[in-house]
Amino acid sequence: MSDSQERRPRTTTASPAPGELSRRTLVGLGAATALGVTTGGALAPRALAATSADTPSAASPVTVAFSDPTGLYPVGGDSPATPDLLVTVNSPAATSGTITWSIAARLGEPLRGGTETFTAAAGTPGTVTIPLGSLDPDHYTVTAAVTDDAGTRLFADTLGLGVIRPAAEGRRPQSVFGMGIRPESTPAVTKLIAQRIGVKWTRGIDAVQPDFVSPARGVFWQQPRIDAARAEIAEWHRHGIETLGGINYNMSWNVQPGPNGEPLKLYQNRPKDMAAHVEMVYHAIAPLQDLVTNWELWNEPWVHGWTWKTGDAQDYRDMCRLVWERVKPEYPHVNLIGGGSVSYNRDIVYARGSKDTGYIDGSVNHAYGYPDATQYAMTKTQIKMDKLWSRTNGRAGQWQTELGTATRFNFADLPKEEADYAVARTLAPTYLLHMLAGAEERSPIRIFWFSLSYDKGYSGDDFNIYDVTTRTPLPAVVAYATMTNLLEDCELLGELYPDAKSTWGFLFRGADGKGRAAVYADQLYDGTDEHQDAGHTGTLTLDDARGIRAYDHLGRRLTDGTSRRVTLALRPWEVVYLDTDLTPEALTHTLTDGARFDYDAPLQVGPLPFVKPLDRTSTIDVRVENVSPGATDALITLTPPDGWQTDRRTVPVGGLRPGESRVVSFPVTRYRLDDHNRYAIGYDVTVPGRPGLHQKGSRTVQVAYLPFRQITVGGSASQWNDVLPVTMTNVSAAGDTRTYTFQAAWDDAFLYVRALIEDDAQVSNPPFPADEYQFPFKADSIQLAFDAVTDRTEDLLAGDPHYEKCLRSVSHLFVATLATGGRSELHRQLAPGTNYQTYYPTNAPLATPLGPMDAQPTVGTEGRVLVSRDDGAGLTRYEIALAWSQLPELAAAVKKAPPAGVTPMTFAVQVQDSGTTGRGATYWTTQSAPPVSGCYNFAPFWGTGAQFTGGRVDTRWGIGH
Repeated sequence: MSDSQERRPRTTTASPAPGELSRRTLVGLGAATALGVTTGGALAPRALAATSADTPSAASPVTVAFSDPTGLYPVGGDSPATPDLLVTVNSPAATSGTITWSIAARLGEPLRGGTETFTAAAGTPGTVTIPLGSLDPDHYTVTAAVTDDAGTRLFADTLGLGVIRPAAEGRRPQSVFGMGIRPESTPAVTKLIAQRIGVKWTRGIDAVQPDFVSPARGVFWQQPRIDAARAEIAEWHRHGIETLGGINYNMSWNVQPGPNGEPLKLYQNRPKDMAAHVEMVYHAIAPLQDLVTNWELWNEPWVHGWTWKTGDAQDYRDMCRLVWERVKPEYPHVNLIGGGSVSYNRDIVYARGSKDTGYIDGSVNHAYGYPDATQYAMTKTQIKMDKLWSRTNGRAGQWQTELGTATRFNFADLPKEEADYAVARTLAPTYLLHMLAGAEERSPIRIFWFSLSYDKGYSGDDFNIYDVTTRTPLPAVVAYATMTNLLEDCELLGELYPDAKSTWGFLFRGADGKGRAAVYADQLYDGTDEHQDAGHTGTLTLDDARGIRAYDHLGRRLTDGTSRRVTLALRPWEVVYLDTDLTPEALTHTLTDGARFDYDAPLQVGPLPFVKPLDRTSTIDVRVENVSPGATDALITLTPPDGWQTDRRTVPVGGLRPGESRVVSFPVTRYRLDDHNRYAIGYDVTVPGRPGLHQKGSRTVQVAYLPFRQITVGGSASQWNDVLPVTMTNVSAAGDTRTYTFQAAWDDAFLYVRALIEDDAQVSNPPFPADEYQFPFKADSIQLAFDAVTDRTEDLLAGDPHYEKCLRSVSHLFVATLATGGRSELHRQLAPGTNYQTYYPTNAPLATPLGPMDAQPTVGTEGRVLVSRDDGAGLTRYEIALAWSQLPELAAAVKKAPPAGVTPMTFAVQVQDSGTTGRGATYWTTQSAPPVSGCYNFAPFWGTGAQFTGGRVDTRWGIGH
């Protein structure tokens, strides 16, 4: 898409209508959880409602299909495919007319087309076979229109067609490549599709249902049903596919009633009789354990959520322990897989100090959403937790049983056809980020894209990679086949560019000992992740490319290995695969020392906030980071705000190493104060040796400064009069703006924050004592995040080579909210001693308590908080005082500062505007600097760290003396 095309405003968009989901909500909560909340658990496996795609429609006299019902044509070597289009007319009356058709690759111009005539006798099917010509690997669209001689259009549609590289044959129990294969679909064709595209794992066994296994208390399945289950597993095996067994929730007679005694569906609550449930699990596993050794215990056991409405965290741990004690003595080789997301596992399964933790052999995560580097960060965290805290040190590895992107949720701004290709772009990067975490931590991992159904709709079918109306493949199918063809039977050795935020390079050793690689440029968040022009775009030139065959993400061959020097295009999330005759060591040299990356924007440039009041000693500071894998020089030309002058306008920056960041200062010789504390600073960066490259941009910065003031929470607003505010803006899709204003100060006792939040409607939780399961960050709230510690004992990723690239976490996080009844609450969400957990009532107390702090409007050992609401003005006022005891590391730095000095502080805020008409989340981190991916940052932690959810906290403030 060109830069001139219209883009959605680069801010948080308005929340969807009731029952719908924003993309940020979907990714933040995990699709299954979010959809479950909005649709009553509609993604419950094997417990599905029919959708409109299942509704019979008026029979058409015309069917159009391909000579292969899957629409997939595997080809090896340089042999092209020669598919046929079959047009069948079956009319009660004799009919004749014309068929107009064309074929195109990737929505491009037609490659060829034509018009054919047909004649069909009355009541007798007549088929016209149309050869589509020779086709190389790629995804194609075939458009067909059938018109009778009277001019009546009988059919018009576009079908997908995939020419794919062949998949590895046979079973591969160690493979990472799984797929969520839907049971609603025609089994024979669906299994054939999965086999052809290289799927090696499926989730769930349709014949193993709790009501089949235990139809009544003390009654268990007999040999005919067991034989049916074994036959189903054997059929998967014949297609080269392993099965992850799944305990598909409850027996219908054993569901705990709802909070008011109401009956609930199988998946909506914990088992009523846990002992009976455990017996069902045992009897499900026992007759199948020789065929299936890995068993998932429950899908998303979300405490007081869509599957565990009245159950608590200890109930889930109890269930895992009881199953373990029943199964393991007889079947120690069986692996029990538990949890629901990385953060859920930390909060529940491995809750520090709690009873009966870690009774699993491997853990589950659902990493829906864009392939932001936070997926890699959270997966590394998952592995480390399993190795540290599982009873078997995580011997079964990680099971990413649901992940993916969908056009409606992730690419809603694009036309449907373009969005389908955008989904395909995200597939391989998602797998590669997870695979890298597993390889680096030496832990097995299986990854299940969601989802595949050949010809039936289902709840959640926005994620389907087949078009069930035409029964033909979408581009993601071809992307999956390309990935498995080139990477199956390969060992991932590591990542080539750990310092370069623009680029990911994955080095493999093939079964033949030869080197392979996958390289892609990363996307950037600028208000949306939908449009590629926001990401890193450029070229990769290889000085010696002989013996290197390159393929793009849809299997199109780019180089044949005969050229000495090649240049490959790099676009965001579009993987380039390299299949080579080189050793992995030689390929490493070729892709590092022997490669040149020429990005359109090799540098990340960001004017920084001022950290003290403006005066004649002020400087305009610009952070310059080399995001490219190669060293570079730069020349920065500054455009100061209107009415300002600096003593120099251009500064050279030499020898920036990959990943190196420097702050360049421009001393100010004249300045002009802005009443709104907003200063637009422009820049133009050139790179020697890159004639014509101008990396231009601008950013509005503010003075972010805490003066020394003695403040009384709830006192007169005038005490804030001379404290300079910073502002955040939220622009909805309709273009209307909300302004959020923050002021901060400090004295010897407290760090103070005052916020004025424009908000049309107040959304509040019940007071904490009335319902301890309500998360404060889900209601209207503000979050205060600090990165203030050097001791990162609880940060499991500290010291990792990729830490600065994408793994950093915040150290302290506080949430302020207004509960119903006008009760002000201040919650501790994170601090040293909280183990990065979220508060659950039945967990053991932590060294640093989670949950509500000792903070009231006028008293409190840990702070003060007063949140007040003015419905008439549509304004919520937050007044917070954090006792320095809550930020001891920062307090020590302030104490050591000289009397006239400025103490640097890494700090950011988030505003949460909840409700069906709310604006969602707005982040200081994305408004004051280019966001950077991280791990644990703003809450909720199960959707944290990605650029589009605020990224890592690295924004600077100053504390004055």
